[in-house]
Amino acid sequence: MTIKEHSCNALPKSGVYLHFEDAVPAWTLNIQKEATESDLEENHYLENTGDVIWSTHLNILFCPFCGMRLPGLESVISDHFGVFQHHDFSR
Repeated sequence: MTIKEHSCNALPKSGVYLHFEDAVPAWTLNIQKEATESDLEENHYLENTGDVIWSTHLNILFCPFCGMRLPGLESVISDHFGVFQHHDFSR
């Protein structure tokens, strides 16, 4: 399985990344909220700074930050576009 990552100057420095898995095939926008000291004080289920509180994954064709069409899907017709998942680890 090959995994590629997209990076651009407009992409946030943390908490957001884009990757491509040829097994699916699809580009996925991944957004996650990591715990801060304040989050640890408010939620006794969280144990460490940096723990993932929640994450959302959405299959996309274009980078939402720079607008570039993401490579590798020009000839692929797939049911994977627009599929999303949200995971809440705060409980």
